[in-house]
Amino acid sequence: MPKLGVILMAFILFLVGCNKNEQNGDEAKMQSLIGYVVLKDDDSAILITSTEAPEKEDYKLSEEQLINKFKNQVVIIGLSELDNKDDLKQGKKIKVWFSILKESNPPKTTIQKYEILKENS
Repeated sequence: MPKLGVILMAFILFLVGCNKNEQNGDEAKMQSLIGYVVLKDDDSAILITSTEAPEKEDYKLSEEQLINKFKNQVVIIGLSELDNKDDLKQGKKIKVWFSILKESNPPKTTIQKYEILKENS
C-alpha cells in the first residue's frame, strides 16, 4: 500500500506542475525577430529581417517593391496591441515579440512588444 501512496502523490504533483505551466504558457510561447522598420503606418509596419541595414533608397520603395526585393526577409507586423508605437520609426533596428507568425506571403504577425536596438546589436 505505501507504494500506491507514493505513486498517487507523484501523480498529484505532476498535475499541479502541468497547471502552472499552462498558466505561464503564453510567456513561454513568445517568439522574437530582429530587423529594420522600412515602412510604417498607424496599424502596421514592414520589418526586414536582414542582418544588414537596408540602403537609404530602400526606404522610398512601396510595400510591393519591398516584398519583391527582400522576398524571404519581409515580415508584416501588426501594431494594434501596442500601447506606445510613437518611438517605432522608419529606419530603426528593433526586436519584436509575438505569439503566432501567420504563414502567409509575406508572413504576418501582431507584436505584443518591441525594443529599439543600437545599430551594433
